[in-house]
Amino acid sequence: MKLIKFGLLGILLFGFQTHAPAQEKGAVTIVNGIITKWRSIQDYQCLMRSKNRLGELTDSKKLKFSYKKSKQVRVEVLDGEKKGSVLTRDANGTIKAKKGGLLGVIALTLDEDDERIRNLRGRKFYHATWGAVIKEFHSAVEKQRNVQRLPDEEFNKHDCYVLSIEGGDPKDRITKDMITIDKESDLILRRKQYEGDTLVNEVVWWEIELDLGLPDSLFTL
Repeated sequence: MKLIKFGLLGILLFGFQTHAPAQEKGAVTIVNGIITKWRSIQDYQCLMRSKNRLGELTDSKKLKFSYKKSKQVRVEVLDGEKKGSVLTRDANGTIKAKKGGLLGVIALTLDEDDERIRNLRGRKFYHATWGAVIKEFHSAVEKQRNVQRLPDEEFNKHDCYVLSIEGGDPKDRITKDMITIDKESDLILRRKQYEGDTLVNEVVWWEIELDLGLPDSLFTL
């Protein structure tokens, strides 16, 4: 009788251990995953939707975005304000621009203080990379700010993690910063930033292609 009781107890314990849920990834582990992925990428191209709000002003653009390490960026405006215009930054940090339409024959060289290289909220076009976003979340983790993992969600048919920085950086007006990360690829598919309850910045990336061997010539006009 005692042997039977012990056997049943052993079965119950074994069953409990076998079916115990796997430990969930925390926010720090997920951030480390996207850092590792980013370090492995040499270049990428994608489509990108950017929506910004500043007070009563709004701006929405669809872009073709190209990036190559180190810090080479090309942005083509496919839809929205300044449709047809192109901005590039080459390996030497030289920034050039062409207007859309018939006026886009001549390429202009712009300096770092030129407002034409910034979006409505003052962010420079070449800071729209995953690397810049990851750097901000990594910094928040290092400074032990309130980085949280929110409930998972499906986004553009991808099973995703969602991370949030609550409370914002004291130097910034952003009070909540959220990124949506594809679980399979460790790529960021969306970023949303809030001032209070107001969504002031949303960026979505899709049709992503990695490590195409993009030539340096693509990043100059």
